[in-house]
Amino acid sequence: MRRWSVIGLIVLAITATSCVVLRTCWARMAPAIASTGGKDLRVRLPDGGKTLLQKDKRWADDQLGPSNCTLGSHGCLVTSVAMACSNLGVKLTPKELNERLKKVDGFLPQGWVVWNAVPKVTEDKLTAEYHAKARHAAMDEALERGAYPVVKYFLVGGIQHWCVIVGKEGQEYLARDPLRDGAKPVKLSELTAKIYAVRVIKKAE
Repeated sequence: MRRWSVIGLIVLAITATSCVVLRTCWARMAPAIASTGGKDLRVRLPDGGKTLLQKDKRWADDQLGPSNCTLGSHGCLVTSVAMACSNLGVKLTPKELNERLKKVDGFLPQGWVVWNAVPKVTEDKLTAEYHAKARHAAMDEALERGAYPVVKYFLVGGIQHWCVIVGKEGQEYLARDPLRDGAKPVKLSELTAKIYAVRVIKKAE
């Protein structure tokens, strides 16, 4: 009996490792652009002077939308969007944004944000642009008009992660990362070499 338990544990470990390897490979094969590039700009948007953290104890244990996850474990996107909304004049914590999105069916079952729900939770003051492909041009145009790009990259192990872009210095984008505490934004290139998706939170026209 003990022998079979050991074998079972070994099989479980191999299966888990294989899943991580496959997820990492998939992440690396997805279309991506470099984390630096585009126009040579000098732009610094308002960002409140601090980073909201998904693991903040005030909301870390809250259920993320209808999913089985929490804001602390998988709330990077909601936290990044909350920062963008707050910077654009609609003050929201990740907790508040999460609750508002729940009320308007603003989540997919796995906890992904439904982008056309952004106007509903901001009293039509803000909206979101969905870009089918990540492009530096979309990020640069957003920054130039005072809008906030929210970008996706992958952490070690192929885990997707989102942060909000708050400026640019030359070719370097400046980010507020929900997993990094600090008074100043960090260079996006210090977080990742590639980005895989771009969304833009902006004022409604």
